[in-house]
Amino acid sequence: MLKETFVMQQDLIWSASLVDALVAAFNRAEIVYSHWKSNIDLAQATAGEIDLDFLVDRRSLPQALTILAQLGFKAADARWGTHPPSICHYYGLDPESKQLIHVHLFTRVLTGESFVKSHLLPFEAMLLENVYPVNQMRVTAKPAELVLFTVRMFIKYGSLLDLLIVARKAKQIKKEALWLQAENSLPEAFALLRHYCPVIDEKLFLACVETISQNTSLWRRIRLARKVRQRLSVYTKHSPSGRALAYLDLCWSEVQRRLGPKRKNRVLQGGGAVIAFVGADATGKSTLVAETGRWLGEVFTVAVIHTGKPPSSWVTAPINLLLTLVRRRLPAQGSRDKEQHNAETVPGAQHHFRGLASLPYALRSVALAWDRRRLIARTRRQAAKGELIICDRYPSRTLGAMDSPRLEPATHQRGTLVKLYNYLARLESALYRQIPPPDIVLRLHVSLETAKKRNRARNGQDDESYLEARHRQSREWQMVGTRYEYVINTEQTLEATIDSVKEAIWSSL
Repeated sequence: MLKETFVMQQDLIWSASLVDALVAAFNRAEIVYSHWKSNIDLAQATAGEIDLDFLVDRRSLPQALTILAQLGFKAADARWGTHPPSICHYYGLDPESKQLIHVHLFTRVLTGESFVKSHLLPFEAMLLENVYPVNQMRVTAKPAELVLFTVRMFIKYGSLLDLLIVARKAKQIKKEALWLQAENSLPEAFALLRHYCPVIDEKLFLACVETISQNTSLWRRIRLARKVRQRLSVYTKHSPSGRALAYLDLCWSEVQRRLGPKRKNRVLQGGGAVIAFVGADATGKSTLVAETGRWLGEVFTVAVIHTGKPPSSWVTAPINLLLTLVRRRLPAQGSRDKEQHNAETVPGAQHHFRGLASLPYALRSVALAWDRRRLIARTRRQAAKGELIICDRYPSRTLGAMDSPRLEPATHQRGTLVKLYNYLARLESALYRQIPPPDIVLRLHVSLETAKKRNRARNGQDDESYLEARHRQSREWQMVGTRYEYVINTEQTLEATIDSVKEAIWSSL
């Protein structure tokens, strides 16, 4: 198990941003690449607000992938749907902004229809050879990008699904078309078109450029799109039947995605993970769990669960309902239950046999263990499919530790009630032993004095003696088999603590 203590990072690996570091490394290694599309939004891409679209020469690809790995980038795929060859997704954590930087890496110009990448266009050499530097980044020159942009747009205007997108973006498309022509790039674009895509003649190309540069009708664009697609038929990725199958697969993938909670359709190639936040009360677990779920959930398929309070199953719901009714009908029993619950807050929160009154508590403890095991087993299946599971608290096998077994077997007493209690204690212990360890644990640490201040700031939600006991219990938490465990000092500012959490998690995924 790897243990590290993360505090606010002082010595960054790079003085510049991750994008700057990547570009500098590509240039030093003489990687043949270019940022090949949507260069009108390059400032947003380099700031991490949208993805970076890099086209890399195939001979440079092995070295480019090595550099990405060295800089901490991680490969990702779509969980649902197809994975087109020659297109890869890599994500890296920027050391300054703590944003995830998305590199959309291409080795072929596989583009066209947004949903099925319908055309393999012969533009690699054109885009890689016609470049100019922007802050040391190799960017495709405007004449070459104008050729690509115009062809791409009119492939989309010939697709029914894409029409729904491009019709809403008419102003944005016009703005980009005019931007690409701003430096009198049209004559050079004609020359590139004749050389790299002679199936599109200058007259048709000019009509397309003028149409998207002016407020022309959608119908005219559709008619031009039919001509463009006919000329480009040799470059289509699918046969007519194959295209229909591709869209059927797309529809099925969308059905699968929407059957569950609405989440992002991206998973890491390294696989999913169960990430557990453990620690005493008032250490910031809920805040950090929510922030981590938001941060990773902006890109990846993420689920957030609370293992301290698992939902009841069909097995335990009747038991919990029955125990609730018993406590309401028998106030004296409810009072004893409350005393036993309060006993849980003392150091080493094992529950000792106290006669008949211990049986409802033991039964409730077994039901809780069952529900925790069931919830974690379900989320492990999700992690096996690539999801990232964020856990607020996590059980251990240590008797008396927080969110762990409670029932201490009665070894020196005899009788039927004792046998029943001991059976429930063994069952509870067996259930916790069946719970697998999390992949990543973040142990949140704060001084007891700070925890008390935070508790008072939230109107004293917890009794201070309870708070002290929970802090002692949290120190006893351990789970054999956890691969990565980090101690996060939450005495820092919230911003610094969140940065530490992001660094710890990203380094282990």
